[in-house]
Amino acid sequence: MGIPHVFRIDEVKALSDEVRITILDMLSKRPMSVQEITEELKKRGFNKSINAVRYHIKLLKESGLINLVKVVEVRGGVLKYYATSKDVYLYEEPKNIDELLKPFIDSIKDDVKRIIIRVLEEKHDEVVDTAKNLKPCPYCYTEHFVEHIILESFKGAVGEVLKDGEVRELISKYIKGD
Repeated sequence: MGIPHVFRIDEVKALSDEVRITILDMLSKRPMSVQEITEELKKRGFNKSINAVRYHIKLLKESGLINLVKVVEVRGGVLKYYATSKDVYLYEEPKNIDELLKPFIDSIKDDVKRIIIRVLEEKHDEVVDTAKNLKPCPYCYTEHFVEHIILESFKGAVGEVLKDGEVRELISKYIKGD
């Protein structure tokens, strides 16, 4: 069965273009204006007009992958700066990623099971209500959306834990081989 991948349709559409993926990668490193994005794209081999870049920014913004983070007044107008709305990790997975992750998954799945059971027992009404609000039509199954809520909650929690100073320090220590 493998590891579940959850994609929102608007995100998939936004990421269906190499230029937008490149813009997302650039904005994951630092906020940039449309002019800066256009110049950086040219350095990377994408010769796009500023209007074309604005179009790509619009699609990424509508999908929720980027946000307007700062507006700076300049002579003759304003500069708008954009950044990713979430931490973004762009990488190519090896074909055997499920096999590579299996030992890690096996080592934590019992703990994860306990957490999911606790969340469902303590927050069942909120989880189901939220899942029902995600349902796009009466023919879709709420159960699938409950799974989505749990997966997204885990992603959010793991993202926050990975930003924790103690965890960052430990990761850095092991990467450096200390």
